[in-house]
Amino acid sequence: MANAVEKLNTIAIADIEKINTLTDDNIEDLNTLEFTDATLYRYWRFNITVGFNSNEVAVGEVQIFVDSTSYPTTGMTGDSAPSPLVATGSSRDNADRSYYKAFNGDVSSTDSHWASEYQASYPQYVQVDLGSGNGIAATSYSVTAGKDGKETAGPKSWTLQGSEDGSTFVTLNTQTNVSSWSAALERTYTI
Repeated sequence: MANAVEKLNTIAIADIEKINTLTDDNIEDLNTLEFTDATLYRYWRFNITVGFNSNEVAVGEVQIFVDSTSYPTTGMTGDSAPSPLVATGSSRDNADRSYYKAFNGDVSSTDSHWASEYQASYPQYVQVDLGSGNGIAATSYSVTAGKDGKETAGPKSWTLQGSEDGSTFVTLNTQTNVSSWSAALERTYTI
């Protein structure tokens, strides 16, 4: 019973609409509803466990979606700009390949991506803090490869994680052994 109560506490609006349309003829459908995680996460972490290059990993862009709206809604221009956005990570190759480059909406050149420190061990991650009161319940996310040779250092296996407090993260999606990347290739995954 406790699990059922926990699930009811995280029912999304779409799930409530499905429940409201149930009749005596289709009440058995209640048992087959898939409840989504409607928790509003402020922090979003792209945690790479294996990359195609053993020396570094590079990501052109990570976008988090609620339906068709992409987050962050504005491309970042620095690790803490524009406010209230803050991008952080486990390591970075240099200042030209800083954390915010994974959230800036630009994959036009070699330096328009985030790259981990050279020869840093896995896992490596990059994350964005959307700011206090700006949590979202994402429905999907996309990952775009780097460009000008950095696509060969793309992620191979990873998790997408969300957090309400920046310290306890919940894994929302896992990808393992994805196929190799080409320049600026974008792939979308459902949460």
